[in-house]
Amino acid sequence: MTRGPRAGLLLLCLAGLPLAAGAAPETLLRTMLAANCAEPAPSLARLAAALPGSKILEDKPRLARGAVIGWYGRLAPPAGGELRIERIAPGGRLRRLLVEYWGPAPDGGTRPELALIADSGCAIQQGRRLVYEADSPDATAIEHLDSQLSRSGPPEPLNPPVPPGADPGGPAVAIVDSGVNYLLPEIGSRLARDASGGILGFDYWDLDRRPFDANPARSPFFPQHHGTRTASLLLREAPGVRLVVYRYPRPDMARMTELVRAAADAGVVVVNLSMGSNRREAWQAFESAARQHPQMLFIVSAGNDGRDIDAQPVYPAALPLANLITVTSAEPTGELAVGSNWGKQSVDLLVPAERLAVTGFDGGTELVSGSSYAAVRVSALAARLLGDHPRWRAAELKTAIFVRALPAMAGEPVVVAKGLLPRPDRADREDPAANQQPLREVARFSIEASELYGREAASFGGGYILRPTFAYFEATAWNRSRLRRYAREAASILARCAIFIPVIDVRVLNGPERLRYFRDANASQIVRSLALPKPTIYFVRDTLQAPAFEAEAIGKGNSASRPLLRDTIWVVEDIRDPGIALAHELVHVLMDSGDHEERTGNLMRADTSAGHTALTPEQCNAIAQAGTRNRLLVPNPDETAR
Repeated sequence: MTRGPRAGLLLLCLAGLPLAAGAAPETLLRTMLAANCAEPAPSLARLAAALPGSKILEDKPRLARGAVIGWYGRLAPPAGGELRIERIAPGGRLRRLLVEYWGPAPDGGTRPELALIADSGCAIQQGRRLVYEADSPDATAIEHLDSQLSRSGPPEPLNPPVPPGADPGGPAVAIVDSGVNYLLPEIGSRLARDASGGILGFDYWDLDRRPFDANPARSPFFPQHHGTRTASLLLREAPGVRLVVYRYPRPDMARMTELVRAAADAGVVVVNLSMGSNRREAWQAFESAARQHPQMLFIVSAGNDGRDIDAQPVYPAALPLANLITVTSAEPTGELAVGSNWGKQSVDLLVPAERLAVTGFDGGTELVSGSSYAAVRVSALAARLLGDHPRWRAAELKTAIFVRALPAMAGEPVVVAKGLLPRPDRADREDPAANQQPLREVARFSIEASELYGREAASFGGGYILRPTFAYFEATAWNRSRLRRYAREAASILARCAIFIPVIDVRVLNGPERLRYFRDANASQIVRSLALPKPTIYFVRDTLQAPAFEAEAIGKGNSASRPLLRDTIWVVEDIRDPGIALAHELVHVLMDSGDHEERTGNLMRADTSAGHTALTPEQCNAIAQAGTRNRLLVPNPDETAR
């Protein structure tokens, strides 16, 4: 196998020189690296031979799906302490090597001090050193090391004091997680505090008032940082909340009793737990405490094991608590995300939570996925509802959230109990009563030519007449002024092809919330029920279609499998460059073509933007021919004033 140059140099040294009894940790780690890379498939015994007098403490295989992919071992060097080696080599080919040194601890045991990671070529990629203070048994920071095991950048704190601050006000939401990085201003400024400025949260792992984001359960050198991500998403979707942060009590889950009681005493109503395990006994204290506080709403993640938790439970997700909501992750289209857990009885809601942007531990933006973040989105919704209804408690919040869920449509697989929350960030602005009402038109108005063209309307001559119909739902971001503004921009672009819009007939709709989301089945129901004049542009809340587009134009050429939708356009609330996009989609329908033109500045580029509004004479000619042939355009009989 290939060896890195440093490993080869060390092998020469090992061949000719014995190691000193008190060799430095760096030397011990480099020795283990060199011995690992001296042959294709070294054993722990061969590594022990490189340190005369060392003793094997543990030697076991590493398994993945039942197959051996490497091994893990522990050695006791003659000078004391411990070496831990993990070799990942599926099929015998080295992929990764982790070597750790655990030195003697003041209590007589060992404590982690130094680690390195090497790649398949035995080259050191990075290292970590834990920093201890003389008066503390716990590490205070992690030094990041480069390939030479020299310091690289500032140390990463492990348990820093909470910066001073004042209570920000707002509904209190508890985050039970690995802690948060409260050194980040966006997090620290939203910590709930008492009158003296002390935070209301607590670290039930270390038993102090520093719930800093660090989960060393897998590795003290590479602690996981989860809570900062969940907290940042909560603040993004519910920016007015106060964070009550609890680092979960991994050493003793019985402390959950005290944690829940403390949250109740702090006035917390909404508690987010984006965590879980397979052992129900670990959650007995939590289950009992949650029952004792029925006013509190606990929102938990279903897990990411890709399994039915009705059959193979995950806890606390599967606990039968009246004041608990279990959430799993969906794709933007509403389908269960790959790897997310489900359960027709145990899981309540599907929430889109794939590839979400959050703030990471270091303050940078990261993309995350999974049921942890689905639960946070529902917690943010509960917090906003609580802000609007301060007297609500678990029962009222749970009802208000569930009534906003969209049940599975006929033919769709049922994987959760209540349904899909496609836009939890806006669900509090929805009208739940609409779900009990039939689809109907509730108002009608017109956008006149004078509103589209101003003074130029009276002098517009020649070309073709287009009479589109607009339709939008109440309780969405669409409204009269917004549609008029975008229609004016689209009309000015189409005028370059001598297309004149004398009036736009606008229909205002109401009906079940699910119809506010574009998908073929919903769209067909709307078109069939209303039979509006075409071309029709429907302005909806969002899309559940796959693939998902901000706007979709359906002409003759792409309506064979959905003939009802021919000559319709569907536009979502968050579309970029709405007026330009509207003109772009209208041209698709009028030309009966899905083709794009990649010339700079052309309206029909795939990426619409303010700089792309031009149409060529050839495009205008194609619009006129196809539009009149399909009876969407009418030649203007009067080339004088209008």
